[in-house]
Amino acid sequence: MTTITDIAKAAGVSIATVSRILNYDATLAVTPETRQRVLKTAEKLAYKPRRRKRVPTQTTVALVQWRSEQEELNDLYYLQIQYAIEAKAASVGYHLQNFHLEQLDSDSVANIQGIIALGKYDAGEVAKMKALGLPVVFVDQNMLAFDCDSVTADYAGPIKEIIEHFRKVGIDDIGFLGGLETSRSGREQFQDVRTVTFDRVAKEGGLARPEFRLIGEFTPDSGYRLMKKAIETLGDQLPHGFIIANDTMAVGALRALNEAGLAVPQRVSVISFNDVAVAKFTTPPLSTVHAATDQMGQTAVELLQARLSDAKRVPRQVNFKSELVMRASSL
Repeated sequence: MTTITDIAKAAGVSIATVSRILNYDATLAVTPETRQRVLKTAEKLAYKPRRRKRVPTQTTVALVQWRSEQEELNDLYYLQIQYAIEAKAASVGYHLQNFHLEQLDSDSVANIQGIIALGKYDAGEVAKMKALGLPVVFVDQNMLAFDCDSVTADYAGPIKEIIEHFRKVGIDDIGFLGGLETSRSGREQFQDVRTVTFDRVAKEGGLARPEFRLIGEFTPDSGYRLMKKAIETLGDQLPHGFIIANDTMAVGALRALNEAGLAVPQRVSVISFNDVAVAKFTTPPLSTVHAATDQMGQTAVELLQARLSDAKRVPRQVNFKSELVMRASSL
């Protein structure tokens, strides 16, 4: 397994700096470039692509990014998928060009044969991409309603699995920290399947407590603020188990719990989502749901290949099972 020493050596910084960056220490005085380099190095070293023979470039593909680079560093899930797309694309002779949606127009895509859109998009944004007359594959959003191929990860199943696990170990007071997502245009707010599933399963199981459910942003600072609010407002009634919607939020939540002197997992068990590289380096290491980001990225390229070969094929939506990985942050 990749170590902090490996990351420090590859990124050209000290071990202490790596540790503080991976734990999103806001008091650390480093440049944004250093922080970016360390986080990307950690993900790159954790990513283990299958060995594939590269072939000469034959096709140019637009990789459309939903989030800015800074936003991506707060939720490294998309960076994992991007690495898998890049590796698979190189192996089949695809040259990738990175775009944000607002950069796409008929001139910018003159030499583009297809589009892989990473993230979530509203109807207007989808229409803009489709109007370019190129095949589009979406990653992380079911797009069958728009007659487009897409790849997603199952997050509903793991929510139910986590709740069942907590109940088996005697935890019936279960909190939830979630996030809101909007399209780049800001016109549409998307319902997060983790939040929707938690609300439904908790209600069905008689576990629903509105004060245990806090929604913010998918960032470490938001995770810190939400957990701090829960600690301050709930006191002794603070749940013994928390489901947190992504790992970077969980990093912030762990910091708030540590500051309050609340032991993890002895007092509060924490399970999060995505299994990005930082999850292994928190204190304690995070139990988390591993999304099949490698397979998602590969499949996006394969779906585009199939679409380029047969423009009339029936659109497909491929949904990958996610796996709960237990570490030391939960009972």
